[in-house]
Amino acid sequence: MKRLDFNIYSVLNLTSDMEVGSFFYARKPARAGEGKGKTMQMKTLEVEVVRVKITLACTECKQRNYNMTKEKKNHPERLETKKYCKFCRKHTLHKETK
Repeated sequence: MKRLDFNIYSVLNLTSDMEVGSFFYARKPARAGEGKGKTMQMKTLEVEVVRVKITLACTECKQRNYNMTKEKKNHPERLETKKYCKFCRKHTLHKETK
């Protein structure tokens, strides 16, 4: 019976508003002398992770204070959260802006 060992290499290709991860599975030879003159076989599996860059703005002073990313698939609506505003010097409601 032949035993196969696999190495996993991960490469991230970043685009403007989403990340695409590519995973390469490469077969390495079982013994040192067995792999001479042979090329490694590569299989590619691409996984798309959609994370969008967003900006949070204070609802009281309208200052844009925070930059974040969110998964659009899980949270399609606009994000609202209480965060500290350094211009108002208190915790206020921050909403997602364009």
